[in-house]
Amino acid sequence: MKILSKEEACEILGVESLDSLIDQLRSRLPLANDTYAMPFKSGVQIAISKLFAYLLLRGSPIYLYIACWGVMNEHLDLFYGYRQSLGERRPLIEAPVHCFEQSDEDAFISMLCMALFFSWDVSVFDAKRRLLVQISHDGWMEARASDEGDRKNFATELQKYGVSLFFQ
Repeated sequence: MKILSKEEACEILGVESLDSLIDQLRSRLPLANDTYAMPFKSGVQIAISKLFAYLLLRGSPIYLYIACWGVMNEHLDLFYGYRQSLGERRPLIEAPVHCFEQSDEDAFISMLCMALFFSWDVSVFDAKRRLLVQISHDGWMEARASDEGDRKNFATELQKYGVSLFFQ
């Protein structure tokens, strides 16, 4: 896993703005079924983190961008302690982007779990720009994919975990 500033991530991805890239992906990639309600039980959040690792970590590096934090109840010592164990000393505001390879599955699951536990705004996307998962502190999440099979997989697997649609 690499931990990056927004500027470092933009340079690697060849874009001017990370937020603009996310907006572009959001408008271009079709939604997998609908917007889902974010489950707040930690066991389901862990299962979803493992599911997203399985669905997203396939060949292309993936990026987890923490766009907003400090909205809900959080324990930053846990987050910073984990990052420090990996050698990262910068605060989240200086390095909010995390890049994962296929071999970084456990680190991805750990990072996503913390983001879910703390109700942070997170965007996860692949370097090939085929997949986008967005999670909001407002209690919703969306999965988008260029491939119809990937969209069906997201919808089917989320349904298996009992994740309900946000607007029911």
